[in-house]
Amino acid sequence: MLALALLVLARVLGAIPDGMLDMILRAWPVLLLLAGLSLLLRNRLPFGDAIALLATAVVTVVIVSTAYSSRATQQRADYQQTIDQALTANLTLLRLRVQTLATDVDVLGTLTTDVTGEFVGSSDNHVDVSYADSSDGSATLTLNEVQNSGSFPMLATMGRGTLHLELPPNVPLDVEFIGQDGSVTLNLGATALERLNVTAEQGDAVITLPQYKPLLSAPSDSLGTLTVGNGDLALFIPSAVGARLELDRGGSGIDPQYDTTLYNYLVGDVLEAKNINTAQIVMHYTLRVPHGRIRVEAPS
Repeated sequence: MLALALLVLARVLGAIPDGMLDMILRAWPVLLLLAGLSLLLRNRLPFGDAIALLATAVVTVVIVSTAYSSRATQQRADYQQTIDQALTANLTLLRLRVQTLATDVDVLGTLTTDVTGEFVGSSDNHVDVSYADSSDGSATLTLNEVQNSGSFPMLATMGRGTLHLELPPNVPLDVEFIGQDGSVTLNLGATALERLNVTAEQGDAVITLPQYKPLLSAPSDSLGTLTVGNGDLALFIPSAVGARLELDRGGSGIDPQYDTTLYNYLVGDVLEAKNINTAQIVMHYTLRVPHGRIRVEAPS
């Protein structure tokens, strides 16, 4: 009765999110389990009530964790959001900032003149889109996935989403992507990519770089870091590009896969294209993959 009174009071004061209340309401039958175990163990074992309480807590945690884990892997299509952002004419640089939650991401360079795409996912999630011009002729486009219920989502609305984006081919791009969970496919072969930074905490990443010479960086400059926290990285680089790839494998001991006719493996954990001294286009990237495999090859 005391616990029920505290629960009602906390709810009235707004201290319990909807998601947590939903979990509590779904889990109330464990009280029957607690009562049954208490009656069964009270006169048979020392500390029978404490053992019953501990066993009930363990069962509750296991059931709740299993329910949330199974829901979290389901693909949802309850909500659809069209993304259509017109760009300022004659942009010198478009900074694209994308941040997602449990979402599979697909970015493609096409013949579009704007940034278009679609987000499909749970009704509890949406993508905030903001666009701002700068005085130097550049602009910043930010797409940030937001979960409306905060850190405690409703069980009925949990699930994975998908985000598809199409980018224009002739606008210089500085792309930064951060994803919590989900596969990442960045097919940027038809774009004017100046810089690229990727952080994929969970899931595999497949990235295709363009045969494009960055205009805003020197050949010796690093163009970014590609990080895959818990997954594999497949990187496709045109054979005409002289690439220098500094590897950070976090001591995993997993050997990188690469074409020995195109790349040399150097001391210091570096893959360097054999044509780096003669290529018209040179790119430097850092590949940070502490738990998965790195694969580097030319697009077919």
